[in-house]
Amino acid sequence: MLSNSPKMLGVLLCYNDGDLLGDAIEHLLNNNHDLVVWDHGSDDCTPRVLDNYNGNLVERRFIPRSFDFYRLYQAMSKNLIERYIGRYDWISWPDQDELLEGPRRDRSLFDYLLEAADSPYDWVQFHNFNYWLTDQDDPSAVSPVERIRHYSLFPDCAPRIRSWRAKVTNIRAFNHNSLPGARYPSLFNLRHYPARTVDQMDKRIFVDRAKLFRNGMNYHYDNLRLNIAKTRLKADQLHYDDGVSELNSSVIYNWRTIYGYGPARPAPDSCGTVLSSTTT
Repeated sequence: MLSNSPKMLGVLLCYNDGDLLGDAIEHLLNNNHDLVVWDHGSDDCTPRVLDNYNGNLVERRFIPRSFDFYRLYQAMSKNLIERYIGRYDWISWPDQDELLEGPRRDRSLFDYLLEAADSPYDWVQFHNFNYWLTDQDDPSAVSPVERIRHYSLFPDCAPRIRSWRAKVTNIRAFNHNSLPGARYPSLFNLRHYPARTVDQMDKRIFVDRAKLFRNGMNYHYDNLRLNIAKTRLKADQLHYDDGVSELNSSVIYNWRTIYGYGPARPAPDSCGTVLSSTTT
């Protein structure tokens, strides 16, 4: 049993998600996490947003874009092991376009992490609820979290392992690989916001993440490009999040329709056998 409230550290690797960055930082701060943030060569508003939060960051580092993306998670993992696992009890490391929640909405993420930290378990896996721009988004809402309200569970994506006991930190592989110790028995939820405006999504697919595919990983950006017409979703294809009700885990939309089932080929329109894959 932990005698004192555990110290929690949030980790963000940033690249051109500046429009969502304020929401992501506020969410972790509101859930009692200190923050380590590395900016991997962003050329959008990310540096300006980080300037506004300098006083809240225990570490801020600029990593040039020339640094290999496939070495970035390894480098941050080593940084955490060398500098932070002795100072913190728990680490939460979402992708920068994700907001973490507990398994239910009756309590905050922090409350549920307190429960996990006080349990015999060591790490938490998350359901991936994909949030996507639709024709019914409110254009007056500047915050993507307020604007993007339609979603569906992505059940067959690579495992989202985003939070764990600091002492079990290992070298992370896009936070899909397991950690030492036992997994918390309940999956928590995360809200994933990869597509927030047409311009943002197109830049992500055609510029920011172009040519990222390597050794079978991150093929989905190529498939999104091949399926670009199908990415313009209608609101009635997805569930609606009112911000209060429990998230609906019924799979109303098959994300493989646009993400694909493997490298270098578009996905069929209908559900088929899902191949194992690694996507970030």
